[in-house]
Amino acid sequence: MKLLFFCLLLVSMSVSAEMENEKQISELEVAIMQQQQEQQILFQRFQMLQELRRHEITQIEQALPTGSDVIINGEAPKYEDTARQRRERTERVRRYTDELNELYVRYQETENERQALIEQLNGLKPGKDVSAERKK
Repeated sequence: MKLLFFCLLLVSMSVSAEMENEKQISELEVAIMQQQQEQQILFQRFQMLQELRRHEITQIEQALPTGSDVIINGEAPKYEDTARQRRERTERVRRYTDELNELYVRYQETENERQALIEQLNGLKPGKDVSAERKK
């Protein structure tokens, strides 16, 4: 009778441990998916800012010629106006560059966190290789 009770206790403990392991695996998989979604959002923002920056740089390079070459509404543009526009564009390019650098750092941080989660998941799944998760 004691032996039967002991066996049932061991079985229930192993089932409980297995259920806890499955719960941890599920939580890690959800966390990995969340990291991937955040990376996707960061990458999309990065691409958008990169395009805005390229556009501003192109505008700077194609800045209005000075002098009598361009006449807008019957008047030549004022030097102050063109200089102000150039400063504003240069400032926007600088801001975009700063934001791009910040997004890159955040993307790398999320990638490192995702890799750590994948390593934990690999530790919980000794028979399974989760390296396919790394390629995503």
